[in-house]
Amino acid sequence: MRKAVLGIVALGACVWGTSSAMAEDLEVLDPQIAQAFAQALTEAAGKIEKPQVKIDGDVEKACGVHMDQVGLIIVPQKDITPENEAVNSDPGAPLAHLFMSPGFVPVIDDKPIDASKLRSLTFAGQDGAEHKVNYLALAARHTDDDAWHIYAYGADEKPLLDIAVGEGSGPGTQPLALEVKDLEDNTGTAVVTIFDQYQASFKVNYKAAE
Repeated sequence: MRKAVLGIVALGACVWGTSSAMAEDLEVLDPQIAQAFAQALTEAAGKIEKPQVKIDGDVEKACGVHMDQVGLIIVPQKDITPENEAVNSDPGAPLAHLFMSPGFVPVIDDKPIDASKLRSLTFAGQDGAEHKVNYLALAARHTDDDAWHIYAYGADEKPLLDIAVGEGSGPGTQPLALEVKDLEDNTGTAVVTIFDQYQASFKVNYKAAE
């Protein structure tokens, strides 16, 4: 089954199905499939020249969500810990890779951002063809006002998103969990849960290629 799925589906080459009139959550991606994609995707991310934050992804702890064979995958930094001194200064401590099918972009001020503000990565699928995904590098930042943030870096030197972190529990996936909730009219809420104790959320939008 795993070979069949990976042989047919490439995360970056799928199309979005008909949007539902009712809000719904994206489904959890099979862990083996998430890890298989994560292996190729982290290798592609490792080729970025001068990344804002260097992430050493733990492929075995990758997880993701999908709907109609498009979705998002998060790959946590190996051995992440809040005791990392890098959290106290910019650009922050490495937290995770976040890979998104083409068409998925964050929403800022109620508007989907231009995909050019993200990084676009190319990876080889199981079918031998090359596919593209949108990419954000996530960093943890502890500021002088004793607040925790996730900085999401795209194509620019400065963070594309500054996401507040608060208390909250998720599905229990360790050390990070990813959910996309209340998807309606192709816009939903992405929720990142850290150590099943803290959460950060931001809006995401999906637009299928025309």
